[in-house]
Amino acid sequence: MRAALALALVSALAGTATADADAAHADAWKATRGTLAPGRAPDSFVLSSDGAPGRYSEAGMITVKPVALPYTLEATWRRLGPEAGRSMHVLVAGGVVLIKNGAIAFYAYDAGATAFGQGDWKPLAGHGAQAEHAVKVTQTKDKVTVMLDGAQVAQYDLAIARDAAHVGFGMKSAPGYRSAIYLRDVTVVN
Repeated sequence: MRAALALALVSALAGTATADADAAHADAWKATRGTLAPGRAPDSFVLSSDGAPGRYSEAGMITVKPVALPYTLEATWRRLGPEAGRSMHVLVAGGVVLIKNGAIAFYAYDAGATAFGQGDWKPLAGHGAQAEHAVKVTQTKDKVTVMLDGAQVAQYDLAIARDAAHVGFGMKSAPGYRSAIYLRDVTVVN
């Protein structure tokens, strides 16, 4: 009886500490589309698409406060749904990095900052969206550098006039269906 009570007390205290840490970290992010929920581990999230009809449904999460440039945005992520051909993305100041099975692209806002200009998909050998990958994106005033699993896979020129922006993660999924990505160890460092 004492052992069970002690175990219950320890579990309750551990759960409270984890919930408080998650809540503090979760306050730094907000959903722009779909649903953002805390994961089971600290600094982890499940981002689910909205299930909208059309060409695709999508989900996005961004920082609540703008992040000053230069910065590094990191996470370990994986797609939980079956749509490996649909992209997961990293939103940066002035553009978006898209990553899907075996390919990577970068789309920048046009000069009027009203729409994304066309990006070119490049091969990304050995990248499977359902496997966990560490993604690290560093942005300065003139470059966006993308690393996957510790190796640089792309670098894009992008001149930015502003000093800060909301940054984050997102995904596209099949139209009319909800899908999700799991993100853990999410950090933004200036």
